[in-house]
Amino acid sequence: MWIRPMLVSDMEAIKQLEKDIFGDAWSENNIKDSIESKFDYCVVIEEDYRVLAYIIFRVNMDEAELFRIATDKNSRNVGFAHELMDFMISNLRDMKVKKVFLEVRCQNKDAIRLYEDYGFKKLGVRKEYYNNPTDDALLMEGYIKC
Repeated sequence: MWIRPMLVSDMEAIKQLEKDIFGDAWSENNIKDSIESKFDYCVVIEEDYRVLAYIIFRVNMDEAELFRIATDKNSRNVGFAHELMDFMISNLRDMKVKKVFLEVRCQNKDAIRLYEDYGFKKLGVRKEYYNNPTDDALLMEGYIKC
């Protein structure tokens, strides 16, 4: 198992994970735009030439936004999400980023627990923000300790 930058050649695997995990799956263009963006950081966990998890976050000066973090359904509960969060926070600390923002489905209790484990706090709610199924978005922010 190793962590490496996401490549354009990973797009099919990422697209499939998006469809399997998210009701609001990103399109191929969304994924490609992030891979090619100078502001976005896209990283995968790969094992035996198979993408098992990934994270996409954007840095803008001293703030960041976590866009996506996902783990293949058959690879959950082995710590991949924690490895990716550790990777992101370590890199943000090196870049002197102070705050990270994210949105998460209110019904996604596992993700909320993960973010709370990393010190993220609830900021507010966006009503009926998500579709497929309809759900509110919980806005959260975390601070990076330098």
